[in-house]
Amino acid sequence: MKSCPRPLDPIDAEAVAAGAEPVFAADAAAHARVCASCQTRIVAARGLAEALEAACGSAEPIAGLAERVTRLRAFSGQERRTYALWNAPVLLTGGLFFAGLALLVYPYASLTASEQVSLGALALAPLTALVRAVALWASDLVRVAPASLQALSDGMRQESAVGLAALALLAPLSLGLNRILSRAPGRR
Repeated sequence: MKSCPRPLDPIDAEAVAAGAEPVFAADAAAHARVCASCQTRIVAARGLAEALEAACGSAEPIAGLAERVTRLRAFSGQERRTYALWNAPVLLTGGLFFAGLALLVYPYASLTASEQVSLGALALAPLTALVRAVALWASDLVRVAPASLQALSDGMRQESAVGLAALALLAPLSLGLNRILSRAPGRR
């Protein structure tokens, strides 16, 4: 058997074997009819699909699978307090914390006191950057808020339809927010 100068992509061979449209070569089915090498690929793909279907057994759904997989309600207060539910995340977080703390505190023989202090300062650098970013965000919000509200007000005055639509959307928005807040923990 000669090798094909333009072999079919495996995805196209599977598509032709299943009777679907090929993805890459639109003429894959016509090409396979005249090319023995590509016809062999399609026969192999068809055999694989049949073997997979036979291995899967019955297509009957497992009774109660959806109830076991899908959780239709939120965790209750007792479930949220159950340690067994949060065992792995708590242990992982604690392990990472203590490993990081050990790396910072453990006095290596080759590190001098000034190097250990600089390591501590480097560990605090992301926290100081976060505090600085929050402070800048708050100051930008306070600085920009009056001008943005004025621009929004001017835009709604000029386009009355947009202003009326925004006012009409306030009612469903407030109802939705009320429902969300009523479901929040501690507000029952």
